[in-house]
Amino acid sequence: MKKSKKFLLFTLISATALIAAACGNEDSNSSASASESGEQNSWERIEESGKLVVGTEGLYFPVTYFDETTKELTGFDVEVVRAIGDKLGLEVEFKTMEFDGLLPALRNGQIDIAANDFSITEERLEKFDFTVPVKHSYGSAIVRENDDSGITTVDDLAGKKVGGAATSNYSDYAKEQGAEVVVYTGSDTVLPEIVQGRVDATLNDYLVLIQALEQFDKPGLKLAENVKFSPNSSGLVMQKDSPELKEQLDAALTELIEDGTVTEISLEFLGADVTKPVEVE
Repeated sequence: MKKSKKFLLFTLISATALIAAACGNEDSNSSASASESGEQNSWERIEESGKLVVGTEGLYFPVTYFDETTKELTGFDVEVVRAIGDKLGLEVEFKTMEFDGLLPALRNGQIDIAANDFSITEERLEKFDFTVPVKHSYGSAIVRENDDSGITTVDDLAGKKVGGAATSNYSDYAKEQGAEVVVYTGSDTVLPEIVQGRVDATLNDYLVLIQALEQFDKPGLKLAENVKFSPNSSGLVMQKDSPELKEQLDAALTELIEDGTVTEISLEFLGADVTKPVEVE
């Protein structure tokens, strides 16, 4: 009987040890996976591969879009990233996807950075790292020309329908002002909807809106010049805790700002120098 009890005790201890060992292996594997995941965005891996994989929408004129003539991807953010690639001696590979899928793709390691006029906000900084600012601007709105869509100041957004991307900070701002956000992908889809009265406005960077109106080139819309809000800065986004990558991107981008390259690109695509902070009265 004593031998049976001793055997049973030995069996329980052995089983417990095996379970503990299994859990330990699982934790180790999880740690290894986490380490490998973090490594996917390390500067060392990017430098070794010689390639920087960049996520962008390709539908956000004039920041990231396909040229109608050449059918090539271009735009302010696109050309800034290409200049950074040249500076760092890297091939740049763009992956186009919907705006709302960019940050999830970044988290999952499908891309190294996201370039799509991402405003640097406290909420985003909790989850991601940003480069030094590549663009400074402020928010405004496009409204109907004949009646201003009933929007002449920011306060008038309450109760209005505003078209925009689901996860855009401009959509968040519209909701904060009491507007209803109707989700659209790309300015080319939302602008005709404003003319038709299905939505009242779209909010975005005022420089982007000016260029969007020029590209739209049809009557019925205008910039709401007295609607000015949220001075902001935008940058390129990378996974959180990517110090080596951030250091390399910041150094290259700072050189491009100082030597006038970013100014030249912004004048071409945005019609203004966006390298200096702005103030809104």
